[in-house]
Amino acid sequence: MSFKQDTRVSGRIQPSDYLRVLSRRRWLAGATFTLVFVCLGIVSLRKTPLYEAATQVLIEKDSRASGVLNAGSRDGGPWPDADGFYQAQIGRLKSRALAWRTLETLGLSSAPATSEREPAAAAARLSEGGWLGRLAAWLGAPRAILPLAGDETIWQSSRIDAFLDALTVAPVRNSRLVRIRYVAPDPVVAARAVNALADAYVAQSVSLRAFASQEAQAILIAQVADQKHRLEASEQALQSHREKHGVPARTGPADSAVARTLSDMSAELMRARGDRLARDLSHQILKAVRSDPAKVATLPPVVSNVAIQALTREIADLKSQDAVLAADFGEKYQRRKDLSAQIALKDAELQSHLDRVIESARAEYEQAKARESALAADLDARIRQSVTTDQAVVGDMALDREVAGNRLLYENLLARVSSTGAAGGYAGAIVQVVDRAEMPRVPIFPDRGRDLLIAGLTGLLLAVGLAFGFEYLDSRIKSAEDIKNHLHVPFLGLIPAVRNRRITGPAPLLDRGVPPAFSEAVRGIRTSVMFSPVTEGARTVVVTSTAPGEGKTVVCTNLGQALAQVGLRTLVIDGDMRRPRVHDVFGCTQEPGLSNVLVGAADLQAAVRPAAHPLLSLLPAGLIPPNPAELLASPRYQRVLEALAQEYDWIVVDAPPVMAVTDAAVIANGVGGVLFVVGSAMTPRRNAQLALEQLVAARARVVGAVLNRAQLERHGSYYAEYYRKDYSHAYARSR
Repeated sequence: MSFKQDTRVSGRIQPSDYLRVLSRRRWLAGATFTLVFVCLGIVSLRKTPLYEAATQVLIEKDSRASGVLNAGSRDGGPWPDADGFYQAQIGRLKSRALAWRTLETLGLSSAPATSEREPAAAAARLSEGGWLGRLAAWLGAPRAILPLAGDETIWQSSRIDAFLDALTVAPVRNSRLVRIRYVAPDPVVAARAVNALADAYVAQSVSLRAFASQEAQAILIAQVADQKHRLEASEQALQSHREKHGVPARTGPADSAVARTLSDMSAELMRARGDRLARDLSHQILKAVRSDPAKVATLPPVVSNVAIQALTREIADLKSQDAVLAADFGEKYQRRKDLSAQIALKDAELQSHLDRVIESARAEYEQAKARESALAADLDARIRQSVTTDQAVVGDMALDREVAGNRLLYENLLARVSSTGAAGGYAGAIVQVVDRAEMPRVPIFPDRGRDLLIAGLTGLLLAVGLAFGFEYLDSRIKSAEDIKNHLHVPFLGLIPAVRNRRITGPAPLLDRGVPPAFSEAVRGIRTSVMFSPVTEGARTVVVTSTAPGEGKTVVCTNLGQALAQVGLRTLVIDGDMRRPRVHDVFGCTQEPGLSNVLVGAADLQAAVRPAAHPLLSLLPAGLIPPNPAELLASPRYQRVLEALAQEYDWIVVDAPPVMAVTDAAVIANGVGGVLFVVGSAMTPRRNAQLALEQLVAARARVVGAVLNRAQLERHGSYYAEYYRKDYSHAYARSR
């Protein structure tokens, strides 16, 4: 026994064992791999390709904001917080209003036709019926077009949600650029969608800035009219005073201390009045746009408020979740009720923060107004206290300064109205599209190369797994290693299976032109049996198997022929008196035979007949008796064997299968040895073990086992350790 055989017997597993398993299960593994690879490949090919288009937008703070708005902020700019500014802009790009405007631009906002609304309305009525209606809708009923919060229908909400799901907005690191990406099955739609969104965002930015300027301009115009009335009243008072007191125009003690004091107080009063007007303007703007969230979001006090920005984003997220749930569930769904409560709570909190901002602006306005009133009262008190000889002159100068201050404030307001109008018509580059999206040419999904690689790996793993799984679950004896490791008997050799078209006669025999591999295998078994430790003198070998159909008769008859070919007188006895086949293999009559001899109906010499080879004789089964086991267990059978042993060198007995009947155990008792035939991939290990246990219980000496019907042509590599086709072909040619 070679080293490799020793290691295999000791239980070690060699790498070649795995290769033999794969070789034996190659059809299963190959079919599995092909099926999995083809199926996954078809799935990959059937996936809808997705194309991604991208554009970049430059977002900058506008340093040319109107002076009126600057008056309401002490930070000198409309966007004091850079992080809050860019987060607000990204939120605008992801807003539902901007998404719907983009869908309108693309022509994807049209509602379903009337024929589509009728089943949708029916589905809506079903959904009102509780869980049964929702189940029907889930099974495929069309969704209804019902209004949602924010004047959206379920259909519109689903369109917007689908658009936002395919949209990605992300800032470019360390820059003022924002990258907008959109994924769609159509490359043209992807490019158009991302460009339309960028254009809508630019247009929205310009319109919001124009609206803020228009609101400020309207309030300024009202303040100009009021200031004009004040200027006219002050001029009329000055003129009346001069006429009453006879004071000439542009006269007065310029170096008078009282006049200088009154002049300073008047200038301070004018500054306080200008501050009060600016505060009033900021307060009026906040009150005017309080009910419009889109307009409020553009005002500096709101943008600079981190709490308001955070609440705005949270409300938008909650409304988006509510819109998604509304598409699948009714109004009574508990999760929607919870979301509605959260939205109401967040709205109330947002309004509270807005009220605080407005209240803060109002407080600043009231403070400026109180300061103006205090300065005016102080100035009046000083004027009343200046009862001097030049009281008329001082009063004239005070009125003159009041007129000058009112005129200056009036001119400033006119200038602001002009600048605000210019800012309202200015469409500057706060937002610029840097790179417009081009139509993508290569899809980003699916990655067919990666999919095919995964399909190949998956198919390979599954094929190998199934091959080894079936091999593990297959308990049939298929190789010499199975005989050694599980039956624990010597392995005498294997006999290849022979196709029927290659033989002449009912069974393959050495003298009937069988393939060289078959002949060499039988000769190898003959050699093993001849050198086996059987009884000296006339040697008797019983050939049996576990179950019918494993080829024991073929092994028995060919072993008899092989022994005769080496010059040994050999007798083949058909001991299977239930299903005899030896007479069919050799083409002779069944009677008289062994059963006739045992019952005394025929003479032994008359029952034994010659075969084609001069040293080979046959003893058929004879007439099938009703009690073959009793005949084989009788003393007469032992006397027949003893008589035959005097005339022949080898006696080969074809016995019935062990597990089928008890005849084999009876015949095997007391003979020289038992040759156990195992059909390749036919006999379960447990059945063969039980058969050997019965033979051992009958005190039979098992010479070894033969693996019959090995599929060398189909699984040549599986038996490569014990059979090489090229060797047998080489010797066949030499002969």
